[in-house]
Amino acid sequence: MNANELLIELRKFVLIKSGLRNIDPGHCKIISEYVFQETKNYVSETTVKRFFGFANTLHKFSLFTLNSLSQYIGYTDWDSFCKDRENHTSSAQSIWQDLRMKTHAITEVSLIAKKNNSGIPFNSTANRNFFYPDFDYFLKNNYQFTTISAQPGHGKSILLAHMVEYFFYSEYAPYKNDIVLLINSTSINTIIQNGLTLKDWFAKEFKFGSLSEMISYFKKQPDKREGRFIIIVDGIDEYLSKPNYFKTFTDLLYSVEENNFVKIVLGLRTNSWTNLQPVISNSAFLTKAWYTSVFYDSDLLSNVPLLNNEEVLSTLSLIEGKTIEQSDINPDLLNQFKTPFWLQVYYKLKYENNFLELINPLLRYELINYFLEKRVFLAKKSTEKIFLLKKISESISEGAKSLRVAKEKILSYINCYPDAYEELIHSGILIEEKRLTTSIPTEVVRFLNNDIYTYFIFIQITEKFDYKPSREFFAHILSNFPQEKVNFREHILNWAIRFCINRNEIAELKNIFKLPFTNLEKNNSFDFICYVSRYELSKPNANFNKQNIGKDFIDIMAMGRTMSKLYKETIKHISDNVLNEDIQAMLHVIECNIALIDVDKVGLTSTMHLLKRNYKRLNELFPINPYDLLLYFYNNLINKPNEGRSLEEKIVKLCHQIDRSPSLKNEELTTEEMLCYRMALITLFAQRNYAECHRFIMAILNKFPNIFFIRYSVFSPFLLIHLGQTYLKLNYFKKAQRIMQFLEKIIDREYIYYTNFILASFIVFKANFHNATHHYEQAIVNADQGLEITGKHDFKMFEIALMLIRIDSLKHTDSSEQVSSVIKDLLNFLNIHKISMPEYSNLNGGEFENTFKILKSFKR
Repeated sequence: MNANELLIELRKFVLIKSGLRNIDPGHCKIISEYVFQETKNYVSETTVKRFFGFANTLHKFSLFTLNSLSQYIGYTDWDSFCKDRENHTSSAQSIWQDLRMKTHAITEVSLIAKKNNSGIPFNSTANRNFFYPDFDYFLKNNYQFTTISAQPGHGKSILLAHMVEYFFYSEYAPYKNDIVLLINSTSINTIIQNGLTLKDWFAKEFKFGSLSEMISYFKKQPDKREGRFIIIVDGIDEYLSKPNYFKTFTDLLYSVEENNFVKIVLGLRTNSWTNLQPVISNSAFLTKAWYTSVFYDSDLLSNVPLLNNEEVLSTLSLIEGKTIEQSDINPDLLNQFKTPFWLQVYYKLKYENNFLELINPLLRYELINYFLEKRVFLAKKSTEKIFLLKKISESISEGAKSLRVAKEKILSYINCYPDAYEELIHSGILIEEKRLTTSIPTEVVRFLNNDIYTYFIFIQITEKFDYKPSREFFAHILSNFPQEKVNFREHILNWAIRFCINRNEIAELKNIFKLPFTNLEKNNSFDFICYVSRYELSKPNANFNKQNIGKDFIDIMAMGRTMSKLYKETIKHISDNVLNEDIQAMLHVIECNIALIDVDKVGLTSTMHLLKRNYKRLNELFPINPYDLLLYFYNNLINKPNEGRSLEEKIVKLCHQIDRSPSLKNEELTTEEMLCYRMALITLFAQRNYAECHRFIMAILNKFPNIFFIRYSVFSPFLLIHLGQTYLKLNYFKKAQRIMQFLEKIIDREYIYYTNFILASFIVFKANFHNATHHYEQAIVNADQGLEITGKHDFKMFEIALMLIRIDSLKHTDSSEQVSSVIKDLLNFLNIHKISMPEYSNLNGGEFENTFKILKSFKR
């Protein structure tokens, strides 16, 4: 028995002695303690891990370790164990069986190493069985060798491990009689450390002078052969980059004679295959003997496709310990996980930090940051690597299929730091490829992932502005990354948002809304601010924390009233954690506004209870106490009569104060004013005091003459829509129409920042306008459009308002059956959501009052 076989035997007996059928890294500490108890010799946990293949073995095991483990299982020392095992070896064993036993020892160690090197538990990795028929075809037909070639991180090694288990090692393996020899980097390392050539090693291990000699032997004596001999070589890309080792492996291929029982499988990165392929092409025999595979992509030089959605979701389900559906994961993240490598990064990040959910788009950026932190920023030669990556990202241009640069253009940088460059290639951050479509084949370099390239572009922007975000910082992003590359610009913006919140420079984020980014970009940025702020708040020692959340953050939350689920959760989460009582009070006011739109009595009650504790402070913070305004709506929700006179007097008094104020610039409008003005207007409108409502808007316009030109806050479109609704009630239809046309025009041009909530509000206004001007068919069309948006985004108050407008319009078209149908839908909606129908949801004219009262009083 050779040394590898004896080590396999020793491992087996150590497991038996320890009472273990299988072993994982956690058992190694226990075995270390058992050995110490039995022998009083200390074999460290790390040594035990190396012995069982859970850690890389860079040298032979010491005699002390082997003696200690031999004594643990009852032998006097390692030598006596070896002699005893030799005596048990059957002399009658055939040459084929002898080969099987020897290869099994090597393959088992290699297989364990592959499983242990998997970034996620091997049992959770995708079992890509669609590939099996293709591999089976190669085994059964007259091909000498095949390649499993892929970019780094595409899962070729895991695929090979699955195939070895399925075809040769599993309980129901179809080819158990075949011999499989799996050679990986650990095996090659051992050969090199022992000063052997591949030929020497083969002769020493298998008693044949070379692979060619073994083939000749079995060709002459076919009765001695009991199956096929499969050699799988993987993880040797680092060696193939060195000329002497490259020749060793090409000689291995050339030494294979034509036969039908020796098969060679090479697991290679595509850049290694690029260098090896010309050798194959120069040999007629090898060209004929090479099986390309059904999945081989001649452009990518790869035959390992990306994971599909089903494989990604299956792997994530095993990692999470629950079923993950496509709706549970952010679409961009799902696409990123199709490269198996990112699943490994996710598994490691999840182990260290379990705060981010798969649906959260921030996770994509945290994965990239985590990966680069480990592989670049905290790695050896980090300064050189960062320099190279920045210079390469500067030089990259957009090619036909990817972002890349000709290697000759960056050769001067590579020559400065060749070792750092080789490490970046080996770690898979950079990819070298051959561009063969040009007149002269060119070597090109690109990043493993475009998101990594984007990150280093962003790093250069931060350096350009001395790591200080500002208006100029965001203006640079706007001007240097055109709208045609909107996805690319969105990623840069997201990195910028993360950068600002990490550094607690919240005020600078307002520039995104003030600069002419597209409305979609502003809305996406607002959502991303919500995601990042919640995540940072969950981190210990973050710069953005519960002690220092300030007014700038409230300003952003108020200027982007999206009313989305994310927005509600963010406001709630931060109001529950912030320590500044004034900031908390403002967040509670926003929460109450959300509850009114949600027609949420329970939520409104609990938050108003918190506000009431700070009633006096609210008087000092706001132009009018928001609690008084909220109480009016609360009574409305619970059908309690309001003493509206005193409240109306307070609003009128505020209106006079505003009207007498000197004219101010838009920048001087405070968040406290916006919140109060909005609620005061809605209160006047709900009280049907339309004349005072109009006066209040004119007073605001007098104080802020350019307020309708605000393009960075939803307050401006809200004010315009509310003015339009007021004109309708005052029968100023032409003025209302002009506002409607103006809003339609600027929304179409994305000239204004608006949200889904504002869009729904505008459609309610249009439906109400057409209903009030007797264009009932158009009102119904608008109501249907609005119901589609409000249903999708859960704007309950608007959904009720639109159904009421629809009922009123249908009544005027003599559509009795449809009226009945909509009434049933409305009552069913109220019943499902267990909500009432507040008076402030009815925007119809006075003629509808009686119908509204009947509907409101109806009980199921």
